[in-house]
Amino acid sequence: MPSGPSTQNSSVFDPQNAAIFQLSSDGDQAFLLENILSLSNNHGANTGEVLRIANQITPSNSEEATYQAYYPMAQAIDSLAQSIDPRIDPVGARENYFHASTYYRAASNYLVKDPSDPRLISLWDQQISAFDKAVALLKPVPGEKFTVHAGNSSIGPYDIPAYFFKAHADHHKRLPTLLVTTGYDGSMQEAYHSQCVQALLRGLNCVVYEGPGQPSLLRYQNKTFIPDWWTATTPVVDYLCNRSDVDESKIVLMGISYGGTLAPRAASQEPRIAAVIQLDGLSSLQHDLRVQFPAELVELYDAGKQVEFDEILIALGNNQSQPIYDRYFIQQGLYAFGTKSPYDWFTRLGPIAVTKEVVQGVGSRPVYIAKGEDDNLTLNESDIAYKQFVSDRPSGANLTYFHLFPIALGAGEHCSLGAETQVFTDIFKWLSRIWGGHAFENLA
Repeated sequence: MPSGPSTQNSSVFDPQNAAIFQLSSDGDQAFLLENILSLSNNHGANTGEVLRIANQITPSNSEEATYQAYYPMAQAIDSLAQSIDPRIDPVGARENYFHASTYYRAASNYLVKDPSDPRLISLWDQQISAFDKAVALLKPVPGEKFTVHAGNSSIGPYDIPAYFFKAHADHHKRLPTLLVTTGYDGSMQEAYHSQCVQALLRGLNCVVYEGPGQPSLLRYQNKTFIPDWWTATTPVVDYLCNRSDVDESKIVLMGISYGGTLAPRAASQEPRIAAVIQLDGLSSLQHDLRVQFPAELVELYDAGKQVEFDEILIALGNNQSQPIYDRYFIQQGLYAFGTKSPYDWFTRLGPIAVTKEVVQGVGSRPVYIAKGEDDNLTLNESDIAYKQFVSDRPSGANLTYFHLFPIALGAGEHCSLGAETQVFTDIFKWLSRIWGGHAFENLA
């Protein structure tokens, strides 16, 4: 089974032999804590709050332990935010609402084992409510929540929720725009902190959205992952191109983690995307898992032995003695694909991949690919994607850029969590080059 994206899965943690210091001796809980702590860089949490939460999590494989650690903090910070008159202290209200939203999301993280658990909805309602109150207080321009309609031949019509964040108050100044698609389980609210803030500081608009298989569409519309991700992206691009504050020639699509697979798939059928970014993206999640699965499990799958394959993975997903991330990864997969069969889930992962046809569809547009040096979740998938974009299109070597974020600078984790400044320093260096020496603003 895949190890979690953490540095250590053992219950015994040796700080001297880890790439980064963990906040829990349980490596899987430590990764979630690291993820939440990283959001404090861009207003999504406070370090003291996260460290207090870490203190409440005993090394445990219990899904409930996560909920019980994060939820009380979410409630307390939400109450604090509600006690503030935003006319008197809008910054305090905004920051506390952002933090509460983050902790509500984290509290729901491992509850997907039971898709009927009402907390999956109630916690999401709470995190969206807190987030929306926060973005309404953003300056110089409040965040804009919008919805566009989409359709797909396999899952029918659906709605795409999104947020538009403006870098300037001038409604007629056309700006480059970063369009962010999240990954296997990431939310657009989290992406605001981890991606949008850095773009806004440099004078770019930023848009975050979710499509089928991602948190909001799973919870509220029961829409699961699809291969033709462009059906979720093109309506958002339509919306952007109808705005007077978007430079249509500089719409950049960024995919985070599994979104690094979805983004090029969307761009291959959406010519108005000017450039594509894969941040720790995967060429194929199915391939990534095949490499990490035990050989006997792969043999069962290849032989079409669905019953036996299902029995093994369902048993693992329910085995409390297994690392929580291994269980969660299976549970989230079943949830995100709307199935009770691991065989069905694994099969449906196959078509969602970066293929030769996808690369050729992206064509002559620049592609940025990066990975964290210590990312043991995606293994060498980013390297595979790089080779595809170099070899499967004309002038691929000139059009494709690869960057390895190093462990030595604290940027080696999955998606370089906690080192967002380094990530966007390199991304914007690349954007400046492909845009002919474009100089970015300083809006800090």
